[in-house]
This record gives sequence, structure tokens and C-alpha cells, in this order.
Amino acid sequence: MAGPLFYDRRPKGQRLCPMSISHANPDQLHPPEGDNPDHIMQVGPERRSEAIERLVSTTGGNDKAAAERFLHYAGTNSVPLDGLWACQGPDGRLQFSVLAVPSPGRTAMFFASHPRTGPEVSPVSRLIEHACEFVDEQDVQLAQALLEPGEQLERQAFIGAGFTELAILSYLERPLSRTNPSSPPQWPSDTRVAAYRQDLREVLIGVLDASYEHTLDCPGLYGLRKTDDILAGHQATGEFDPALWTLMYIGDRPAGAMLLNAFPAHRTVELVYLGLAPFARGRGLGRQLLRHGLAQLKKRRERTLTLAVDDRNTPALALYESEGLRPIVKRVALIRSLRTSAGNS
Repeated sequence: MAGPLFYDRRPKGQRLCPMSISHANPDQLHPPEGDNPDHIMQVGPERRSEAIERLVSTTGGNDKAAAERFLHYAGTNSVPLDGLWACQGPDGRLQFSVLAVPSPGRTAMFFASHPRTGPEVSPVSRLIEHACEFVDEQDVQLAQALLEPGEQLERQAFIGAGFTELAILSYLERPLSRTNPSSPPQWPSDTRVAAYRQDLREVLIGVLDASYEHTLDCPGLYGLRKTDDILAGHQATGEFDPALWTLMYIGDRPAGAMLLNAFPAHRTVELVYLGLAPFARGRGLGRQLLRHGLAQLKKRRERTLTLAVDDRNTPALALYESEGLRPIVKRVALIRSLRTSAGNS
């Protein structure tokens, strides 16, 4: 499995989850209707820089350079900022901010200010809750956040807003150097692979559904979204090329899938998903699928393969590391289902 990409608050951070079109175009700060004791406001273009400073700072101070990097990345990658909300203090300054970015597949990625003290947790929680209401109106069904493992106060803020911890994700990568090729796949006589085509969409959905059974990779996601929405999210990750999506068959029976999407600007390819139906497991076919994908990437310009995997999925971790992938960072994945709300019942 591959987890969502993330934006790192550190100075060189440049990775953000792939997102979709915006749904509004605010021109200024817009307070929500009704009682508003926290002075929560939707942030328009005039104060976005100030709100993003509150978002990316890990100290609570001003960090104009980090805010400019974030805004540049958002502009370059068409990341919508209409889901940017902030709490305004009595002095008129913005105290905390939250960014909710909807994406295809009816999900949204959340970024929040880092609480510095215990008393700051509750107002950040309420701001996150308000942003959840905002994306719920856009038919988002799953809210997600990725935190650094040590961010305990920010974790408390998300938990207070109804999120639950899904998994600790390990992000891994390996070079795609032509001087360091992987071993070629060795398929059993009853097994074959084929490139994905649009007319195979229902076949792929069936394979994905089967692969979720008894999965060790983020099992808490099971049943939270329709597989058709999950597939839409996969297709919107990076640059979709059906030639890099592979279906595996045992005889005539669909048995597995591997989805690779390129990020040409970063010269990387992400392993978006790799999964097998239960009847295909235990035969080493996951390794052969991975090697098939690595062989496909030999002649491409990208230089790095990346993926994310649930830390509890020890068989997958062992497979990836044995094929040359090395851990680079960990993130705590938090989720909140919005399907039970009035807009998504």
C-alpha cells in the first residue's frame, strides 16, 4: 500500500498530498454564521500569508519564509486554499489556522497549527471541527491528517475533533538507477499480468475489494469509502498512466494489482497500491509484482520509487526492504469518517 503524500514543515519540505479543484473563491475573512465565540474565520487572499505562517510554524512565531514556500508550492501544484480557516484573537491577529484540502475520491487532507501548550489544544480542536463541517458540505466522506510521531499536542487536538489514529506509516524509497537493477520477475506457469485498461475498471475494483480482506495495511480504512471512490483517488495521485497499472491473473481469475503513478516534476514514482486476493497470498507473487513494476521503470526518467506502508504490516515491510527500499520518515495517520453526518448519510 502507499499512503498519502505529505507536506513537511521543515525548511526543505516540498511534498504535499495530491489534490483537486477548489470549490469556492473567498475574497476576505468570512466569519461563519451564528454564534462564534472562537472568532473562527475563513481566510481570503489578503491574509493567507499570515494564516499559513500560523500553520507551518512549529514555535508559534513568525516564519514568513516557510509560509512563502508553502504558498509557492500550493500555487505551482494547484492546491486549493479556500479551505483555510483561522481563529482571530482580540487584537485582530490570527492565532491558529487549519487547512482542509478536498481531493478526488471524497477525501480531504487536514493541516493544523501546532499547539505549543495544553490550553491551546481545545481552540485548535474546535477549528479542526469547523473545517470538518466545511468539507462535509462538499460531500467529503473521509478526513485525514499526517503528523510527526512526536507531535503529541497536535495529536490531542485532532483526537478532540473526532479523529482516530489509523496507523503509523513508514515512508520508504529506493533509487531507480540503471546501474542497480532489480531482479526480473519469475512468474509461475499459471500466472500472467496485463496492463490496465478502462474496460477493466470493474475487474480492478473486484481485485481491490478482494485484496482488502484480512489486510494488514491500514485495516481501519475498510468500509469507510466505496471502492469506486478509492480508485478515483488513486487515479488522481500524481500522473496517471494506465501502462503503469498492472493486473495479475492466476489462470483466468483476477488475483492482484499493482498501481504506480509518476511525479515527473520530482522525478519520482509512487507505488500507490500493491495488493493480492487472499487465495493468491503466500506464493511470493507480491515480490514478483513489485519486480515487474521495477522492470517497467528502467527506461523512465524518474530516479526514485517511493511508497508508504503501515508499520504493523511486517510482511510488506520485509518484502520492500529486501527489494532495496529504505525507510526515510514516519508519520502518524489520523482519520475521521464523515459518512454519518447529515450531508453524507
